[in-house]
Order: sequence, then structure tokens, then C-alpha cells
Amino acid sequence: MDNETTERSSRWARLIPMIVLLICFGLAEAAVYIIALIQFIWTLVNDEPNEQLADFGAALSEWVAQNTRFLSYVTEEKPFPWAKWPGSKD
Repeated sequence: MDNETTERSSRWARLIPMIVLLICFGLAEAAVYIIALIQFIWTLVNDEPNEQLADFGAALSEWVAQNTRFLSYVTEEKPFPWAKWPGSKD
């Protein structure tokens, strides 16, 4: 196989992860709305934000950044679910 054919097939191999990550990107947007609403209500009741939700929001924002870098061809490194979730202790 010549170099051009290899390059073209590697571009096509990127399509499935891109589709999956675009769908996940939409789900992440919905998650941000839900987290914001829950945090607002939580803060009204408890006078401070929920720490676990804040930590998840921070990890989610890092994942969105990683996802955007991959989708816009800044990097070839695929984010979660092909890599560890941002901020995981493993």
C-alpha cells in the first residue's frame, strides 16, 4: 500500500470516533445544564455548592476541551472513552 492510500484510510478510520464524540459532546452540553440547575438549587438550600458536582463539572470541562481538540484536528489523541476520564486517580 502506498503512502497516499494509507493516509486516506487513516482519515476514514477517524470518522467513527468523531461521530461518537460529536454525540457525546451533545450529551455533555445537556449534562452542564443539569449540573448548573442542581448546583443552583443545592446552593439555595445549603449555602454552598455540592463539591462532588463541582469536581465532576471540572472534569467534564476538561473532557470537552480534549474532545474539541480532537474534533478540530489539533491532536490525534482521542479523549474518553478511548482514554482515562480527566481527573481520574488511576
